[in-house]
Amino acid sequence: MMIERLLTVNDYSRPGRSLGEVLGVVLHWTANPNAGAVATRNYFESKKSGTGGYASAHYVVGQDGEVVRCIPECEVAYHCGTDRPDPKSGLVYTEDARRRFGHYATNYRTESPNMCTIGVELCPDDWSGSFSGKTLRAAAELCAGILIRHNLGTDALTTHGAVVGWKDCPKLWVHNPALFGSFVLDVASWMGKLRGCE
Repeated sequence: MMIERLLTVNDYSRPGRSLGEVLGVVLHWTANPNAGAVATRNYFESKKSGTGGYASAHYVVGQDGEVVRCIPECEVAYHCGTDRPDPKSGLVYTEDARRRFGHYATNYRTESPNMCTIGVELCPDDWSGSFSGKTLRAAAELCAGILIRHNLGTDALTTHGAVVGWKDCPKLWVHNPALFGSFVLDVASWMGKLRGCE
């Protein structure tokens, strides 16, 4: 079920800027099993006061499979920007992010992967980062639709941790990459189903 709850345009969570292009979809976990999709959206909305830094995502997928759309896909969300170096390369953004996103990841003082990616937050069931079957199913279907709309393949799916290098996000998939691989296969399956309906 898709719920439209667009954030108010503001400097801290919905800047109202157009995406330059869409090169990828970045998956996250909310790191808060006590908050559902609407509560997470409201947290992003509260950022407009300017007292808690920058944060948002285009979509939030809840524990019961509900999907809240916070920002249109044609606009920038603040979900994977950083100025902190990747511990492995010593550079801001990982080598993988630099390969995927080009100048958006190499000119970090003026650009960011936020300017070319769609962010999807998943609400976990617990602090280990596990997701319910309903969350995973809804997220896979959502990501399949995004990839189809933007003429991308499943290789455009990545995680926040893979973009910045230092972030444990989504926790479960950072520590269990094979589970992320299984999710990617589910997205591919959904792409086939959705294309069959065209």
